Amino acid sequence: MIEMKNNSQAGLVKLIILIVVVVIILSYFGINLQRIAESDTGRANFGYLWQIILKVWDWLTDLYQQYLAGSLGSLWETIRGFLGKN
Repeated sequence: MIEMKNNSQAGLVKLIILIVVVVIILSYFGINLQRIAESDTGRANFGYLWQIILKVWDWLTDLYQQYLAGSLGSLWETIRGFLGKN
């Protein structure tokens, strides 16, 4: 269990380092993230991207609820019964 915690923490550290490196590279090329985020085009692009993310999320949750929840729920109950937990 401790190894899993260390792996997730290592993944978070890698993500933070990756974000910092990307920001440094963008700064090197003179790209201003604040100006992009505050521009009308940037806001429209981020809004469009957010709509796509929400549609994908809705699709995945519907997929889970319609097809996977019943199967995984019964599988989970079988595992709990095997382990002796009620």
